[in-house]
Amino acid sequence: MSDLLTWSPIPLGRWFGTTVRVHIFLVVFVAFRLLVAPFAWPESVGSGLANLEQTAAWLSLFMLALVLHEAAHALTAYVLDCEQDDVRLWPLGNLIGPSTPARGIENMLVTIAGPLVSGATALGIAAGLGLIADAQFVWNPFGDGVDAGAPWLDEKTRATALSPVWWVGWFGYLNYILALVNLLPALPFDGGRLYRCILADRSIVSTGDDMLAPWTARATAAILFLVGVFRLFTGDGGDGLTLISLAILIEMFVRSESRMLEDGGFFDDGVFGYDFSEGYTSLEGGPAVARPHRESALERWRRRRSDLRRQRRITTEAAEERRMDEILDKLHREGRSALTDEEQRFLVRVSARYRNRPKTRD
Repeated sequence: MSDLLTWSPIPLGRWFGTTVRVHIFLVVFVAFRLLVAPFAWPESVGSGLANLEQTAAWLSLFMLALVLHEAAHALTAYVLDCEQDDVRLWPLGNLIGPSTPARGIENMLVTIAGPLVSGATALGIAAGLGLIADAQFVWNPFGDGVDAGAPWLDEKTRATALSPVWWVGWFGYLNYILALVNLLPALPFDGGRLYRCILADRSIVSTGDDMLAPWTARATAAILFLVGVFRLFTGDGGDGLTLISLAILIEMFVRSESRMLEDGGFFDDGVFGYDFSEGYTSLEGGPAVARPHRESALERWRRRRSDLRRQRRITTEAAEERRMDEILDKLHREGRSALTDEEQRFLVRVSARYRNRPKTRD
């Protein structure tokens, strides 16, 4: 397992020309939910098997919601004749890493298709529950109790487990969660990809030389982390841990994207320094000339920080040398007894620093 973020061991074939695989995170999530399900209600005698059945039921609906979400992406890409990256199904959609931002309204439509279909499904089910079954859809994204997605029949009564209303309500709730989470402006969510498409289309991000998208993602991660800590101590601990885990995952993608931006700043156009805008015949005009290295935003920030640190060190050393000259002059004129305690400590500290400074070779 060379990279946990890309390990997708189970192939699901091609959907409308898009290769789909199951990520290891989804396998672990489903297995963990099924394993802990019998122990979720320890206070209820004999409820372990019933809870396992309910968990298996909403997990099956969850897989159906994931398929609907990703099929919307793949079908839109197929209709608009856009090339889509391979899909790695994880519990919140497609776990895809940072890549060159796609341009054009078609790519934006492909990116937003999943959240739109999931959101429209949730809204349609919410309206249907209210009009047909006189039930209330669960709008709280953190759920409300163990049977989080079950709709309310009245203020105190939930739909009976595994009843038709229960199935429909849970399916709508899971689509609602998928749509809501994928609007976050950070990778690996659809909102993060859409945000990068918009920046690229407006020429704000052209050669990977901008840190606006990673900064936005990092701010999103910070908010999720703070809300997760708050939920951890005031609400459901599971919700808090989930939000903190998402914040950590976003931070991992931000670091990966920063490394990609830093490594990708060597060439202006083309691949490996070649400009293929005129076809492969452009290689016949002579040897390839690599573009000069251009600093990325991260490299500029590091260089400026290093320059400021060096400038502060030079200023500090100059001030200490002036102070040392003054103390030595006073020592020569009035003797050591005239020095204050602070001056003596300064003299000892700076003298020791000069003695320990590495010697330069001639």
